[in-house]
Amino acid sequence: MSELTEFQKFEKCTKVKQAKGRVTVDCVMGLWGVDAPTLEQAIDEAKHYFLQYLSDGEYSSIIGGESVTGKLKEK
Repeated sequence: MSELTEFQKFEKCTKVKQAKGRVTVDCVMGLWGVDAPTLEQAIDEAKHYFLQYLSDGEYSSIIGGESVTGKLKEK
């Protein structure tokens, strides 16, 4: 099985909703969310948060990889 691309990881860990001229992208774990007037802007802002939490290991329960606890033990 091949490793997920960054975009596939993003898709697994977020929910996108469009309503009343606004777009929201929320973390499925409830860690963060963004609201913007366009899909492009919402995705751009969401990627920033997603990558931060991904590098911290917050999504290991969803997409695998090293957990937050594992990263803290290294320090």
